[in-house]
Amino acid sequence: MTKKSNNRIRPFLPLLLLALVTLLTACSKSNRKDGLSASAKDSTLVISMLADADYINPVIGASVTSANITGLIYPTLLQNEFDPETGLLNYVAMEKKLRPSSPKAIGRSPKSALARSWTMAPDHLSITYILRNDAKWDDGHPITSHDFKFAYRMYGNPVIASPRQQALAELVGADRGQVDFDKAIETPDDTTLIFRFFKPVPEYIALAHTSMTPIPEHIWKEVKPQEFRESKLNQKPIGAGTYRLQAWNKQQDLILTSNKSCILPKPGNIKRIMFRVVPDYTVRLGQLQTGDVDVVENIKPEDFVSLTKTNSSIDVKAIGLKVYDYVGWMNIDQDYFHKTGKFRPHPLFGSAAVRLALTHAIDRQAIIDGFLGDYGVLCNTDISPSLKWAYDDTIKPHAFDQSLAVKLLEKEGWLPGADGIRQKNGKRFSFTLYSNAGNPRRNYACVVIQQNLKEIGIDCKIEFQESNVFFENLHNRKIDAWMAGWSIGLEIDPMDVWGSDLEKSRFNFPGYINPRIDQLCNLAKSKMRPEEARSYWIEYQKILHNDQPITFLYWIKETQGFNKRIQGAELNIAGTFYNIDDWTLKPSPRVAP
Repeated sequence: MTKKSNNRIRPFLPLLLLALVTLLTACSKSNRKDGLSASAKDSTLVISMLADADYINPVIGASVTSANITGLIYPTLLQNEFDPETGLLNYVAMEKKLRPSSPKAIGRSPKSALARSWTMAPDHLSITYILRNDAKWDDGHPITSHDFKFAYRMYGNPVIASPRQQALAELVGADRGQVDFDKAIETPDDTTLIFRFFKPVPEYIALAHTSMTPIPEHIWKEVKPQEFRESKLNQKPIGAGTYRLQAWNKQQDLILTSNKSCILPKPGNIKRIMFRVVPDYTVRLGQLQTGDVDVVENIKPEDFVSLTKTNSSIDVKAIGLKVYDYVGWMNIDQDYFHKTGKFRPHPLFGSAAVRLALTHAIDRQAIIDGFLGDYGVLCNTDISPSLKWAYDDTIKPHAFDQSLAVKLLEKEGWLPGADGIRQKNGKRFSFTLYSNAGNPRRNYACVVIQQNLKEIGIDCKIEFQESNVFFENLHNRKIDAWMAGWSIGLEIDPMDVWGSDLEKSRFNFPGYINPRIDQLCNLAKSKMRPEEARSYWIEYQKILHNDQPITFLYWIKETQGFNKRIQGAELNIAGTFYNIDDWTLKPSPRVAP
């Protein structure tokens, strides 16, 4: 059945790519908007992206694109190192590390950190950082401990509604419903920063939660919280990172220039980086082939051969497993929640048995076989196989079993209606599945899902929205069913995704409420060493696997297309652009060195 279904709906033919190259080349040459001369091209890296950033502000930015860009503009308190052998994350200051680095550790220079060192109190009720005194914001103002305290007030302000509020959950006052910032964060002088907790906190969790990105107090202090998201300052960020923002043409391109004053650790090697918004995958691919762009993410595996054959200067690299795709089901009646602030089950997806039936009805392996091939792995929960110390490899994936799906649905009262669509109490099982436009993998998966659900009597329509519109609707919980993806953090801390307090857990888009999940997360984070929390994460995975708050589809080995003129790019689970400040561009033969 899988092969038949797969062949019937497969909409993408790689041979079309070759036919389009000539047209795309002509279009790109005649419609070039960047105006790059040959010499300018030698100093400009062009990255093609599906969607624009939402905000260039670490307090409120929520998209992966925003994270990539703010990571280049803003400074960080600590650096991270990832150990691929254990899946553990290490924290690094200029003069201290949480644990010795492993031989295969992945990370950046400690000189990128604002913290010189830190001290964890013996009772684990506070952590004290000593900051370097030579770092400055781009406008020349020193970066001080006061900037961190101010930024944390913004992260914790409910009016601003930062998606990172859960990182403040251990600070003094949080147990009473509101952080007492005067007591929770102390700044005795410009280079001393103290965080205080209402309960003992393991050192690794304290480091994770107290190292969020600062913003300059002297720039933002006059902005009222209710005006924070719409402030014009969001278009002109003052940072201290390896790059500065030069221009942002919304939905077109975003241009960064190397920050010559950066000492964290140094200015970026490449003079200029252009992030170009190209919603259409075929156009992105064509521009990579013609050399108009240097990097394109998420290349379809079926395009590898034709891509590299038509242009020998292109290389395809794979990284993972950090990203998964999923189908989101609204667990709660969102209209009722928005009106009353109270919970009741969603009329279609509120039952765990129904959600499990939907998972059994979807041929996830057919999606992998038809699109990702060897670059996809069935996904059980949001703890990646790469996080070896916590991953439960005993969980068996839910099988593609439509007869079981039908039994589960009928047990829940969903019986075939006169038109063949299942009904319960007069309500048809009919809905629209939303996703973001321009992502061929999700387009393909949506069609498979639509067909699979039709086969068991569920009416699933598909609608693709412009990416920023889609993600805004998702964050505001305005849609009932959707397909999206998630890039996990390398420290396991899922309260912002699954926490029952929906005002603080801003990424809990489905409105999944399970007090035991809250309890397990808190118990796991109370252990002084991450390995000691494994039993809690094992139970956590089993609950998610049974409850199916979403249908976890597959982990993705991300496949990125690179022009070989890029030198020094190191791709790994830390991200495509984690060492981009060390990249260089090989000069074009047209331009004398």
